[in-house]
Formats: sequence, structure tokens, C-alpha cells
Amino acid sequence: MRILEEGLVIRTLGAAYDVQGPDGVVRCVLRGRLRRQTEGPQRPVIGDRVQFERVSPKEGAIIAILPRRTALVRREPLDPEKAHVIAANLDQIVAVFAAVPEPDLFQIDRYLAVAEASGLPALLVLNKIDLAEDLSALRERFAEYEELGYPVLYTSAVTGAGLEALRERVRGKISAFIGPSGVGKSSLLNALQPGLGLRVGSINPRTGMGRHTTTRSELIPFEGGYLADTPGLRDIGVWGIRPEDLAACFPEMRPYIGRCEFSDCLHLEEPGCAVRRAVARGEIRRRRYESYRRILIEQQAARAP
Repeated sequence: MRILEEGLVIRTLGAAYDVQGPDGVVRCVLRGRLRRQTEGPQRPVIGDRVQFERVSPKEGAIIAILPRRTALVRREPLDPEKAHVIAANLDQIVAVFAAVPEPDLFQIDRYLAVAEASGLPALLVLNKIDLAEDLSALRERFAEYEELGYPVLYTSAVTGAGLEALRERVRGKISAFIGPSGVGKSSLLNALQPGLGLRVGSINPRTGMGRHTTTRSELIPFEGGYLADTPGLRDIGVWGIRPEDLAACFPEMRPYIGRCEFSDCLHLEEPGCAVRRAVARGEIRRRRYESYRRILIEQQAARAP
């Protein structure tokens, strides 16, 4: 008689998956249609709840992926209609950026829009503040995100600044640490969980580009929850959301949705647009509106034949 167990995918290793089962970690492979499917939304990812069958005490085969509550996806740069699921069943996204050199605010807006599109709360972390010359100016620069309802933490894995506040935010949750390469995601995880020994990279002070140091995705047990570490997502984009729904991914635009003259208004050049009127009145920051426009135009270009 077949005995199926349920578990949590905590690590992906090429064709193998480490699943946290009822009595420990089981190294699993895929079976049936999952094995025949080389890519796509039905491949297991970290955070997936799965059904598996043991073939030995520490080995098994994944039979099915259980329904996902949430999914974080990455757009394929050369084929925008394709997406790779990065993690499932997350409780929140922790978007990490380096304080020095100054982060690209448009890139931050994209990451936050991804969180909104995924229905996930987002926490913004400005890391490496030990390198910042004027912390008060940095806080003033990013106060706009706090006004929008996004918590902002200022951290340093070197000095320990902000680590306790970050620890409180991730305790008991499954949190995905995402952000460009070299901003210190692995350093933060090492600082939160001493002994991890995750590889740490660096960021080029001239270009702002970093090296990818995370080569596999995994869930790290942490104080009743998990910390998700994923490969650097420099090309993250908003996928799977209709252009007419993008405005809802910008919290400050939501009060004006449905108040435009035309029901299918995309808030670009249409007459009678409530969103653009709000921008003109200063009720929506023009910089954020320009981020919205840029993402929308990218989406439209990606969908063009």
C-alpha cells in the first residue's frame, strides 16, 4: 500500500529537492508528470508543500505539489511571456538594497510592485549603512516609502545596526530576501543566523553592479519560520498582471482607480484621468508616477507582436 507524506521543500539541488518531512529532511526526486516537465509553474520551488513517497528512510519521490497560497515569479528577460516561479507560500518579501552607492529608486519601485502583484507585504531594507556618509539624508530620501506604508529598516551586517529590528520582522514567517547582486543579502542572513557560512560578494563602487553569490535557493530555519535566500534577481519584472491592473500595485494610486472618465484608462495620455490629475495636484509623487509609466510601457512593449 502506497503511503504518502506531506512536507515542505526547503532546498532545490538541480534534479533533487530537500523536503522537510514529519521526522527530518528527505532527499527527493520527481516522479510521473512532474519528472517529465522540465520547467514551468509545476516544478517544485522552495516553500512548496508537496506530497512525497519514501523509497528509503532518507530518500523519496515527489508525487504532487499542493496548491500555492502565493508565488513569487521572475520574468524571462528574452521572453517576457515566460516566468519562473522562484518561491511559494511566502509571508513577505524583504527587498534589500545597498545604501552605497545610492540605490536606483525605479528599481526599488519595480521590486515593490512585484510584491504588490504577488499579494505579499514588503519590507524595504537599506543595508551597508556603515558606508553611508550622511545617514539622516538617507532616511529623509526614503521617508516617502514609509509614507506609502512600506516599513524601511536601515541595517549593517558589519556593525549590527538594525539587525534586531529585522529579526523581529522575520521571526515566525517565511520571508524571501530579494534584491540586486552584491547588496548584502547573504551577509544579513549570516548575521541573523551565525554559522550559516553563505558566500558573500561585493558591489562595484563605480557601476553599482554586484556578483551573484547565491547559487541555489533554500529555506533556512529561523526562530519558528524560514528565511528564503534566492539567486540575485537583477532582471525581476512584473509578470502575470494585466496592464490595466498595474496601477493597483502602486498604493497611492488606488484611491483614484475607477474615478477616471474612461473605465479602461491606463493613466497615460487619456483625457479625464483621475490619476494624472492627482499627480498634477501633488497628491501622487511625480517620480513614482514616472516609475508606473515606465513599467507599463515595458509591459506593453513586451506584449507587442
